[in-house]
Amino acid sequence: MTLKIKDIILQNSFKTATLSGIAKKSIATYKKVTIEPISINEQAHLQMTYHYESAVVHENYIWQVGIDVVNKLLSGYFKQAIVKTGNGNYHVLSNKKGHIRILSK
Repeated sequence: MTLKIKDIILQNSFKTATLSGIAKKSIATYKKVTIEPISINEQAHLQMTYHYESAVVHENYIWQVGIDVVNKLLSGYFKQAIVKTGNGNYHVLSNKKGHIRILSK
């Protein structure tokens, strides 16, 4: 059985994630993205912090939309992610074709 991003970013066990390693330098705008779970109006969200050269921008997404954004970022913009959960840590790797491989630590 292959793990997917949504399987490891479960609402009750997800702690934090860092996406890094820009796949193509020519499309680079931000250097890394950090993600953490937050609650807004008692609804679970993912807060993504985009780290630019001289600025930091926060975006809040409802849970499912946030997972879709992570999948898109790992399918072409970033090469890797470190995901920390209550169930363990995972190293997510993406190749040039956008195929994602998840290694558990």
